[in-house]
Amino acid sequence: MTHFGQRSVWGRDHGALLVALLCSLLLVTYPIFDFDLYWHLANGREMFNAGRIVSEEVFSYTHSGDKFANHEWLGQVIFFLLWDQLGPYGLMGFKLLLVTLLVWTLYRTLRNADAQPGIAALLCIMAVLAGINRYHERPELFSLFSTTLLGFVLYGFRGGRLPRHMLWLIPLILLVWDWLHGAVYGLTFLTLFVLGENAKWLWLRQRALAAGDLKHLNRCFAATILVMLINPLGLRSYGIFVGYVVGEADFNQVITEFTPVSWDEFKVFILLFVWCALLALRNWRRMDVTQLLLMVVFGGAALRFNRVSGVAAIVLVPIVATLLQDSLSRSRDQWEGKLHRATLVLAGFLILSQGYLVKFGAEEADSGKYHMLKLYDQAFGYRVDEDFYPVGAVNFMLDQGITGNLYNSGNLGGYLSYRITPERKIFQYNMGRVFGDPFYFVSHPDELAKWNIEYAIVDTESELATLFPEHDWAEVYRDEASVLLVKRIPKNEDLIRQYEIHYFYPVLSDASLRERAHDAEIAPRLIEEMGDSLAYREDERISRLWAELLESSPDLRRLPRIPELLAMALKYNHAEKLQELASFPEFSGVRFFK
Repeated sequence: MTHFGQRSVWGRDHGALLVALLCSLLLVTYPIFDFDLYWHLANGREMFNAGRIVSEEVFSYTHSGDKFANHEWLGQVIFFLLWDQLGPYGLMGFKLLLVTLLVWTLYRTLRNADAQPGIAALLCIMAVLAGINRYHERPELFSLFSTTLLGFVLYGFRGGRLPRHMLWLIPLILLVWDWLHGAVYGLTFLTLFVLGENAKWLWLRQRALAAGDLKHLNRCFAATILVMLINPLGLRSYGIFVGYVVGEADFNQVITEFTPVSWDEFKVFILLFVWCALLALRNWRRMDVTQLLLMVVFGGAALRFNRVSGVAAIVLVPIVATLLQDSLSRSRDQWEGKLHRATLVLAGFLILSQGYLVKFGAEEADSGKYHMLKLYDQAFGYRVDEDFYPVGAVNFMLDQGITGNLYNSGNLGGYLSYRITPERKIFQYNMGRVFGDPFYFVSHPDELAKWNIEYAIVDTESELATLFPEHDWAEVYRDEASVLLVKRIPKNEDLIRQYEIHYFYPVLSDASLRERAHDAEIAPRLIEEMGDSLAYREDERISRLWAELLESSPDLRRLPRIPELLAMALKYNHAEKLQELASFPEFSGVRFFK
């Protein structure tokens, strides 16, 4: 009978873990997009080619050589090699592998805390869903996994599930973590854990560790600090994190991930933290001081800086599991036990409903405000989302041979670093410790003159309106991601004459564009401008509309540049309407790109 019971638990364990893994992998499978991704790839490429760690700005002409502590150098090299050898899907596969290891490790941590298999699986999924905004293809993935691994070792040691010598993995974990992403989360976690365990011996009567085990933990902590101090890219690189916390140069105000959590994007994390806090209040007499420190510091940090939400969720769920197990085992009456079980059912319902909405629900765009996180598509998908990268502007610039000093918006600096350097240099990137406020020149437009800018790629109306007035600048390429402008100087006269935009704006609705196309005065120019946009990047909506307009008008199809533009557009766009248009007699002699 005992043997059968053990097999039953073993089977439930496997089933619960499998559910946790599948659900978590589904949650984090969304299109590849992050404004920082290409900057990491560019740094990784630079280091791989140069055979050294890059700790200075190498992509811009405005801050060339400025030093910074590159606390992600190893992560950047790994990402570049994956991207270079296996492409974007190799990088996505690596993310899914890390998430698999993360969920397995977190599940074992929760089971070691005596959480039932179903509860452990539920909390694993909740941790991933609460931090879903942080599971993009970026070196932060290493911090998410390493936090889980550190918790597994510390909780396993404290609970007697792991032998003493396993603690000596910690210096190695934090050393490598420092190179992968910067181990500030790990150092904080370890410090709070050691403080809590020592406080129990010095002032409290909650001695979870024997005297010998506590001394061993303290020796391991001292060795870890020593190793990190010796590491030249260890504690010395933490100035950046201090700067973010204190709001260095008010830079946090323009970086969305350093703003407080909002209900709109972080409702699951907020509810997880509230659940943890309520359980702590319910069990305050028996609350473990170590877990209390972890809950207050990581939970509070995540509420203030939403960037911390992914790591904080991983830190919180073992606390929830411990407190919930204690509450269930010490329920004073039947009704209290039912209340805790009802909470679990509610949490499960929340995860299912919110997870479904995030992955498959159709959410209407909020046009009333601009919030960077709304650019991050978390619906199920595995494509590279290039909608907000200046792909077309870069292709146009390279094809037309535009040269000179470039101005670019901070968000676009990462992509440009990868696409156009070292042949061309960027103006800035969203890295406050080197470039400062990316919108500085919007407030000080006169100071931009010293850089002798000749062309610009921008993605905000404030920069466009303030820095590039129409009488001095011409828009020669525009799509939904960015605008490419050139200065009205003699060397750009021919380019401006052929490509200056007068009528086409991608933000216009289909109805507005059709209305403009019905105006015989502007239709030919509008059609060419739409074709110029499609000739350098993919746009399913505009390509479909462009094909419809050309299909309905033989006169527009006979414009001299249309065959060439159609051939170029088909290189990037594969809308069915566009394919049908290519079969028209007017285009029978056109050589189309493959």
